[in-house]
Amino acid sequence: MILDTDIGWQPGGLLVLAAAARVVPNLVVVTADETRGRRAQLARHALNLLDCTDVAVIPGFDLGGEERFLLDTDHPPPEHGEDFLERIRGLDRMIAAVVELCETTTGPIQWVGLGPMSNLTAVISRLPEIADRVRVTQLGGVHHRYRGRTAVSENFRIDPTSAGLALRALHTSRLVLHDHTDHDALQITPNSPLLQMFENPTAPRWANLLAMHMRAWLAREPRTWLRAPLTLSAALGLPFVAFRTERIAIHPDTRLSSALHGRSMQASSTVDYDEFLSWMHGTLRP
Repeated sequence: MILDTDIGWQPGGLLVLAAAARVVPNLVVVTADETRGRRAQLARHALNLLDCTDVAVIPGFDLGGEERFLLDTDHPPPEHGEDFLERIRGLDRMIAAVVELCETTTGPIQWVGLGPMSNLTAVISRLPEIADRVRVTQLGGVHHRYRGRTAVSENFRIDPTSAGLALRALHTSRLVLHDHTDHDALQITPNSPLLQMFENPTAPRWANLLAMHMRAWLAREPRTWLRAPLTLSAALGLPFVAFRTERIAIHPDTRLSSALHGRSMQASSTVDYDEFLSWMHGTLRP
């Protein structure tokens, strides 16, 4: 399983990494929306605290999203254009690492997309036949309408070209829609039991790291949602998220809408929130 995560922004990135480290064999982490290696450094640190030193961490495509990293303020933003060549080299290294992984692995590859789809698109562009082997479960997409218009998912909006290419290139993809992830049952607030569990004085260091990240986010926003862990549960084949096959049109700005002649995709239809929360609390219990 390749976990493609923009860890270090919303708390779900660290939460899903901790859950995956505990339940997923043959896990590989690729950082989405990388910013000068900081996401990869955070992922490596968290995995070490979880005693998962054997899990590989591959720095992904650097999109220059300096403001989309929460904890680290020690590194000033680079001068304009300073890191352009290094970003290109980093992209080449990421593609080579994932391609090598895919070429040396037999059987299907689960790709869990929790951020922009830049990494997946880059890999498919270099080795198109990988599109036949990866089974993609992607967090993103919105069906509900706001002021008469369907909203654009943040994961797609950050890099709409990559999202559009990947969704069109994949033979089968499953979308965990924000229609179902932005639900009251999945909210984390300052009084949530999950946060209190991580802040217990006897909790291990990895739980303290999660609590620190959650508190840092909640100091700037009143809530967050357990979007990423729900997407992981779907990729694992757990029964909490139900899917249905739909014909979906992909608009130039990556808005999605039902269309008779759209691409056939699987989109989330219902969620058993109570059962999911029970599983997640059990999985992340220190």
